[in-house]
Amino acid sequence: MRTNPPLPPLASPVWPEPSARKQHLLLAAARVFDAHGYKAATLRQIADEAGILAGSVYHHVESKEALYLEVHRTGYLRMQAAVSRVLEGQDDPWRRLELACRTHLAEMLEGDPIARVTGQGLMEPRDGPVHVALGPLRHDYEALWARLVEALPLPEGAGLDRRVLRLNLIGAMNWTRTWYRPDGALRPAELAAQLVGMLRR
Repeated sequence: MRTNPPLPPLASPVWPEPSARKQHLLLAAARVFDAHGYKAATLRQIADEAGILAGSVYHHVESKEALYLEVHRTGYLRMQAAVSRVLEGQDDPWRRLELACRTHLAEMLEGDPIARVTGQGLMEPRDGPVHVALGPLRHDYEALWARLVEALPLPEGAGLDRRVLRLNLIGAMNWTRTWYRPDGALRPAELAAQLVGMLRR
């Protein structure tokens, strides 16, 4: 069995917190996008949700598309920072993976509207508008997961492709948003434990 030295946790990304007004607008936009979808949502609906005049939106962003991308950008950076923080001080590879899965699931399934909209973007194909515009951020987040999977002490000679394992794990987590119910039996912590437990068998 291959043994991997413990990897130090990735540094939490440094990013500027949006101003209070910008954060208020992003949350309002995320609620509208989450409820109606990108195509059906309008800037007037978003302005109404935020309690501001429609023209005031343009003080912060130039278009609905730019606002949609800003919601995703904020969500990607927050999720990466949250996962990075929870890994601090953790050395065991399996424990690190479970904590990362738990945090990813909690953000996506039980987070605020920005996190929920970001979860939708994570399921977008690589030629989709969010990925094309924010590809480097998504790449950075996937690199974090690549390091976590690379550190796992998997059996030698089993023919396991770590890239396939990582992609399937992330895909399984992102897909839970299509069937997860807050009043269900499993919470993000239990889901994470089960996903990692299946990998260890």
